[in-house]
Amino acid sequence: MPSKELSREELFALVWEKPTQEVAKELGVSDVAIAKLCARLQVPKPPRGYWARVRSGQIPKRPPLAAFREEVDRKRRETARAKVVGTLSKLQQQFYEAALKELADRGVDVGETETRGARLPELDPDLAAQILLLIQNRGHYWVKEGQVAANWSHSVQASAASLVGKLLPLARPQLPMFESDREPGQYTANGPSVFVRLTAHLQERIASLVRIVRDQKLDHIVMPLMAADHAWSARHLYAPAAHVFLDSTLCVSATEVWVESARRAWRDEDPPERVATGRLKLRDIMPIDFMPVREIELPPGVSRATVKPYGERLKGLLEADRVYEILSHATYAIERQVPDDKLLLADRIWFGTGRPFRSAREALARLEDELADWETELEAERSALAQSILGIEVGDIVAAENRGRFLRLSVTGITLYANDKGATFIISGTRFRKDGTLGKLQDTLSLHFEGDK
Repeated sequence: MPSKELSREELFALVWEKPTQEVAKELGVSDVAIAKLCARLQVPKPPRGYWARVRSGQIPKRPPLAAFREEVDRKRRETARAKVVGTLSKLQQQFYEAALKELADRGVDVGETETRGARLPELDPDLAAQILLLIQNRGHYWVKEGQVAANWSHSVQASAASLVGKLLPLARPQLPMFESDREPGQYTANGPSVFVRLTAHLQERIASLVRIVRDQKLDHIVMPLMAADHAWSARHLYAPAAHVFLDSTLCVSATEVWVESARRAWRDEDPPERVATGRLKLRDIMPIDFMPVREIELPPGVSRATVKPYGERLKGLLEADRVYEILSHATYAIERQVPDDKLLLADRIWFGTGRPFRSAREALARLEDELADWETELEAERSALAQSILGIEVGDIVAAENRGRFLRLSVTGITLYANDKGATFIISGTRFRKDGTLGKLQDTLSLHFEGDK
């Protein structure tokens, strides 16, 4: 078989452009393999005598590439599945109509959104999002008040969950989903997924919080999410009783947004369970006009005058780095190969209840934790000091000549590494394309300072 997997269209073009033997030679396979591939992909080959007619100057008519039988069957299955997905049961129609009625009572223009033949109509994404959230937040109440003729049970909840799943593709443009992080090696998330209705008002609020974060140099700001603004569940629906015990906040940094939730336990004496979702890039969900952006052109290097006001702080960082290096080397040089049970036996034989061996190992574990915290604080100080010296922040756009090429980045990280001879500033970010649009590739800029600090 060819080293590159050919599409039907590519294979069709090849076998009608030149004889099979030539195609096989180009691809490094036998002409029998080409024939088998054509049969498997249902690609018609030129009939006998076709190439003789071409060599004689004729231009035989090339047949069209008919639809692949498997492709036709797949499309038929997808069409049938789409019809089933869009069809509502009688119970689901009651939930849907209850949501429309409540929106209309609130003054929302629901337009011509009634079901036709028990099928969902084409809904505006914003309206679909509102209906979806209402079903999640009010479905249990509608059953309790008799607006939905049923007794709340697992089967009724599953029916409502299925309706939410059918509405979700329609509402997706207005419902960014924050998925909970998965533990390594696990197939399921360790918490709920959260859908937030991305209204213009919420976008404006996020933009104002980003400005505060950047102006005040904060890590992030939190704002509460109200029940009408969000819904959560790993399977698109939660048990309404559980919602009473969930408090969610939207967290906004200079470049990212995520959700943190505190689910209060059923028993008051139990601590609340905290869940944080993965993070979404603001540039992926926010209109560009809402986001405060500065564009800064950087010099090829960092001058002494730029660094001088921060000289003492830079010296302090360098000394802290040296102390951390000494302590970390001393810590990890300690032998840790002796098993805990042998340490326990040695303590009992020689020291009774004093347990100095075990105490030393426990002290070592505490020291390792403190070193990890120290390393985190050092990295935060490197980033903060680099931002102060260069006058740039995460989220800015920077441009500079770097290693003989012009580079323009949307900044995602800034740090520095100092020694006795100077400092190197590293700016990480997403690279802009040549046409001026933001790409997906990551790149770095390096600026150097040399001289006494």
